[in-house]
Amino acid sequence: MQKSKTEFIRLAMSVIEHNSSDEEKSREYLSSQGLNADVIVSETQKKIKKLQMELNAQKISLEMDSANDFEKEAEALVNELMGVEGYSFAKVVKEEELMVNFRNVETLSREDEKNILVKHYTLKLLALKNNGGKP
Repeated sequence: MQKSKTEFIRLAMSVIEHNSSDEEKSREYLSSQGLNADVIVSETQKKIKKLQMELNAQKISLEMDSANDFEKEAEALVNELMGVEGYSFAKVVKEEELMVNFRNVETLSREDEKNILVKHYTLKLLALKNNGGKP
């Protein structure tokens, strides 16, 4: 029984190999089976593109979830930083070497300062993650 099973598998594999050894033979075989090779190729390409888009969407979703986690961490860090006695936004800007496009940083509201710092630290934490913990 085992021998006949093995022989059948070899026969099937030789037919498959023969029929798929080049494009012309593949098309002939598909035509003999009543199938249109162009339709198969087109539909397969559509399925591949759809799967690629789904994978990309999942990747983006995971990255956004990760970014949200980093944003929460950055917000906690900023809240702690802003709660320290002697906190100065100008000092943090200088220490972190932030590029802030405001003529008079002192006129920013506390909420504006917080938003700027949260964005900065979120990006910084993401960069650390992507660089294996190296700044």
